[in-house]
Amino acid sequence: MNRRHLQHAVGSLLFAAAALAAPHAHAAPAGERVEISSPVFPKTSVLYAREGGLFPSTLAEEQAMAHDASLTFEPLLVSCQPSHPAITLATASSSPTPAELITNYAEVARCAYETYTAKPYWIPQLVSDVDICGTELGPDWALPSEADLASFTEADFLFIADTLTGAATGTSNWGTFYFSLGIFVRAADGSIQKGDLRPGAAVRVEPLPVTGDDLKRHYEGGLALRCIRRTPLL
Repeated sequence: MNRRHLQHAVGSLLFAAAALAAPHAHAAPAGERVEISSPVFPKTSVLYAREGGLFPSTLAEEQAMAHDASLTFEPLLVSCQPSHPAITLATASSSPTPAELITNYAEVARCAYETYTAKPYWIPQLVSDVDICGTELGPDWALPSEADLASFTEADFLFIADTLTGAATGTSNWGTFYFSLGIFVRAADGSIQKGDLRPGAAVRVEPLPVTGDDLKRHYEGGLALRCIRRTPLL
């Protein structure tokens, strides 16, 4: 039975092997816990000012640009709470309930868009060159790979879609992109491509429809930059 499970700290979706004492356990490889993060969205003001002919000329400059642009769930949860009082923060004695976690996800989506103009408009070249997941969420997080998607079962894709559909309840156009099932993926050949997390998708990974210098401009294809963490169970 699929059960929604969002992690409070990074808004990640958790699914794990049955050996792990966790609310949701069904399809990950034995002895492994798998998490998919909430989106890391860019501040469009940063990207719009530094693209095309102004794209950084060194990796260090790209890394600085990606960091300046990145918006992640945990800081947004705290910074958005005063203006979005429906957000429930964890305390030393209590954690948000499953229903409150869903509300948190929706409210962070709303705040990210309304306050920070966050949109799924990453510059593909930045996603390719910079380890945004490792830098912003921690070294154990990575951009999902083509192999990661190939390892998921249809039950996994149903769980992901069901969880995000529940979180999106009550949102309108300002927040629906936060729950997108389209993601950036590192393909087997090392390139950045489009990944599809929808249940029943005929094609899981396919090339971006942009090449050359267009990879250095923001891409309005509705792809979320999600990260994955796979943790072996001891």
